[in-house]
Amino acid sequence: MTKFIEPRHHRLYRGHRAKSLNITEEELVEIRARERTFDGAYWRTAMKSFSMGMIIIRLFTSAFYKIGIIFVVFGMAMLGISVLRRKASGDVFDQRKAFETSGFWVMFTTFITTVTYALMFWLIMSL
Repeated sequence: MTKFIEPRHHRLYRGHRAKSLNITEEELVEIRARERTFDGAYWRTAMKSFSMGMIIIRLFTSAFYKIGIIFVVFGMAMLGISVLRRKASGDVFDQRKAFETSGFWVMFTTFITTVTYALMFWLIMSL
């Protein structure tokens, strides 16, 4: 007989597991907005970067391989930022915690993006 092991860490909202919580309409809207941000925008950016990198690597000559690899690495970085940001977000409904903006993650994403596009610009100009 197979015994299922429950995960140790559950996503908690107001001290309750997410699957057993009765929430208000406003809280549901907040959760959906967070899902669009964490699971939507970051994942779409990562997947588009992976795809563009693969297209460049497959369709263009070997002179463009470095640019394709930069796109793939950028996609991996965005995927990593998404996972880390989601883990750091915590419980949005816990009133005991002070509100914290996502300024660090915005600055980190901006830095990664700026470095990536500067590298691509340098590589394109050196062709």
